[in-house]
Amino acid sequence: MDASEGPGAGIDAVAAVYGLGAVRRVRYLADGLLNRNWRVEADAGVFALKELASTEPEAARRSLAVMGAAGEAGVPVVPVVPGPRGELVTEVGDHCYYLARWVDGDHRRGAEMTPTASFHMGEMLGRVRVALARPGLLPDEAPRVEAPPSVGTAKERIGDYLGLIGAKGRLDEFDSAALPLLESRIELVAAHEHLRPEGPVVGPVGWIHGDCQNWNLIWQGERIAAVLDWDRLRVNAYGEEVVRASMYQCALPDGSVDLECIAAILDGYRSVAPISGAALADAARRRWWRLITSVWHLKYHYYLGEPASDRVFFSDERLLRWWTANLDAVEAVFGQRQR
Repeated sequence: MDASEGPGAGIDAVAAVYGLGAVRRVRYLADGLLNRNWRVEADAGVFALKELASTEPEAARRSLAVMGAAGEAGVPVVPVVPGPRGELVTEVGDHCYYLARWVDGDHRRGAEMTPTASFHMGEMLGRVRVALARPGLLPDEAPRVEAPPSVGTAKERIGDYLGLIGAKGRLDEFDSAALPLLESRIELVAAHEHLRPEGPVVGPVGWIHGDCQNWNLIWQGERIAAVLDWDRLRVNAYGEEVVRASMYQCALPDGSVDLECIAAILDGYRSVAPISGAALADAARRRWWRLITSVWHLKYHYYLGEPASDRVFFSDERLLRWWTANLDAVEAVFGQRQR
């Protein structure tokens, strides 16, 4: 591990606060976007350590408490190791951390998703919904529904980055790859303006995990061993959680999506929680439009100097191109009645 990638407070100081004993090995986990993460091997065992960078400590405490409650309700989660005073988030120097037991497994997706695994994932998404809806766990809140971005807004977003790239004297490899995609994205959005979703959101709303995508699911065989990162809890349409998770989980490297995988996830979800085809079809259209009008990844690259989202930008680009070409087929799968 490069010294610059170590915890800001120093790994020895963090280990001392948590009583981990001697630290044998530390490996930086580069996949995270919002916070910094490490795998820590010490006398006391193997752990996942998160240093809060973009998440406020109070928000993290709430998320961890909710995660624990979801675990008690049957959702597979990672046990958090409390600090010396029983706190979920621990301050060490000028930094805040939380520690969890390490869970072995993989982040399967795409061709690795069998019918059994797909059905199980749907069941898990349903259990998350049911767990978060338990009375008294979270406050009653109305969803913060934003109107789907207009074509003008999308052009402004994309044009901002085209301007940044155009102002550079010499383009690097990322610039050269992103430039033609952004130019054609403006044309793609304009050509599909008539498909922009309209009207109110269809279907039930409630508290959702907010980021049940493949990197936040640890699999052991065909079962999910842990649902990670509960930092994006919010009130939203249940259908959007299902659509977003399903499309990412069933995506193949070329951007195409296994629609049979999607159908199996929906079957699993409906075995636990009800949802109509109309709600899912509406959520699918809204999710597609959000994807086609968004370039959120580029904020990290161009404004924050963080390259971790670069790969997501290109994979999302492949997905949205396939999704756009197969919009009717995707919405037909989500819109079907329970099988």
